[in-house]
Amino acid sequence: MATTTRLPAPDTLTDAQLRGAACVWCAGRLATATAVDLGTRPDPAWSGARWYPRACPGCAEART
Repeated sequence: MATTTRLPAPDTLTDAQLRGAACVWCAGRLATATAVDLGTRPDPAWSGARWYPRACPGCAEART
């Protein structure tokens, strides 16, 4: 899913948000069946590291 809003900087997110267990915008816990995958991203702070942003349907819809 493409978003019209940039994602929050990885260094401002919790571990759960970085792992894709919580929404990158509202920090709400995500269910596997309904979470919106925003794609694997390179972490600008750590060479070779990746993070896995996901969003709840409401936040993802508001940013498309």
